[in-house]
Order: sequence, then structure tokens, then C-alpha cells
Amino acid sequence: MKGQRRRLMPALTLMLALGGTTGCSYDYPEPVHPSTPRAVRGAEPTYTDPRILEREVGNYAELDRLLKAAPGRPLLFEEGPLDGPARGFGATAAVPAAGLYTVTADCVGADGARIAVGQEHPGAPFQPEVLALDCAGATSRVIALQQGNVFAHLLLASPGDAPWTGAVGGVRVTG
Repeated sequence: MKGQRRRLMPALTLMLALGGTTGCSYDYPEPVHPSTPRAVRGAEPTYTDPRILEREVGNYAELDRLLKAAPGRPLLFEEGPLDGPARGFGATAAVPAAGLYTVTADCVGADGARIAVGQEHPGAPFQPEVLALDCAGATSRVIALQQGNVFAHLLLASPGDAPWTGAVGGVRVTG
């Protein structure tokens, strides 16, 4: 019996050690960060003042008309709100071949926006083209792009949330 105890003791100790941890669960909750919803055309916005929503829909229609007048096949086309809780945009697209491309940007319903368009290449200085928009008509510039990715980002002068007025902006890169 004494020999049997010696053989069972290590097994019993191991079972107790393992059994003590089997019922444990550890909960490390992720911190909750309220996300700012992005206004997307065609989707129900999180803000619903009908007069401003109607103005925004009209502003998008006008912006589409202005930007789609730019000649050439679109390589990158992006639009977004200039104000409100979900303002701004950023987009990237693949440039199939090096060459000259036309950047056309505009805004409707506000002014003071800027659009930065450029590329990053290892070893090259990072200098995006910045187009200042006054919302009086489309602004265009011809830029040289290399094969790779091109980005476009809306830059706004004032930080933080801005009151929602329905102002919109956009950019179209054609080649």
C-alpha cells in the first residue's frame, strides 16, 4: 500500500495542479472607443437634419457634375463631407504606369479645403502636391506619377468637429 501511495502521489499532485486552473477564465476587455461614423453616400447618415441632408445630396450632385467633366479614365475618384462629425476622406489607387496624370479637385458649399495628392518612394523626398480649393470651380493640375500607389487626402484648416452644413469635396485623378 505504501508503494502504491508513492506512485499515485505525483499523479495526484499533477491532477490537483491542473484541476485548479481548468475552471479559471481571464477576461481582458478591450477598451471601448466610440467610433466616429463616416458619412457614406447612399447610406443612412448618423445625423438627420432633413434640410441639411437635402443640401448635402444636392452638393454631391453638383460635385459629381464638376469632377466628372474632367477628361480621361479615372484612376482615383473620391468624395466626402467637408464638415460635421464624419468629415474628410483619404483614398489610394494603383498607378499602372509612370506618366503625367491630371488631378482635378473641387468642393461645394464651403471653402478653405485643400487636397494633398502624391506618392511615397523609398529614398525620395516626400512632397505631395497640394491643391487649395475655393469652391468657385474645379482646380486642376498635371503631375508626374510613378508606377505604384498614389494617395489623395482632404486637408481641412480647422481641427475637431465642425457644424454640419452639407459641404462636400472631392478629387479625381485621370490619365
